[in-house]
Amino acid sequence: MLPRPLASAIIVLVSVIWAANFVLQFIVPEYHPDVTLNGVFMAIVGGALALSRKDSGGGPHGRKDDAP
Repeated sequence: MLPRPLASAIIVLVSVIWAANFVLQFIVPEYHPDVTLNGVFMAIVGGALALSRKDSGGGPHGRKDDAP
């Protein structure tokens, strides 16, 4: 579990770098970003979001009584 402020900081930092990577290809014609970077950035942001969520307790619907 990541604390909310840390997860928010990671998400903002990665999103800014992601946006800069996208814009840079229009500013510098010789720059061609690797398309796999989008997947890496998406995985980092998605992972930070997932790890920052509070565990609601168990079952598929978040109720503790769903557990066998």
